[in-house]
Amino acid sequence: MTALKNIIDTWNMIEKYGITGYEVLDSTAVAIPDSEYERLLDSVKNKGYIRNLRRSSEWLTAHGYH
Repeated sequence: MTALKNIIDTWNMIEKYGITGYEVLDSTAVAIPDSEYERLLDSVKNKGYIRNLRRSSEWLTAHGYH
């Protein structure tokens, strides 16, 4: 799973690209399957924008994500 910031931009991407299998971790993060994250990256022109939606490495490590 890949954790993304729980913000409106993330929810817009989940809806727009039909991301399935997501899980709300807490008020700050939403986890999506790694395969869905890769599909999302492959679907967009601005990959840096999607990468910026990821949670910080410190937060991810503390919660068992990458």
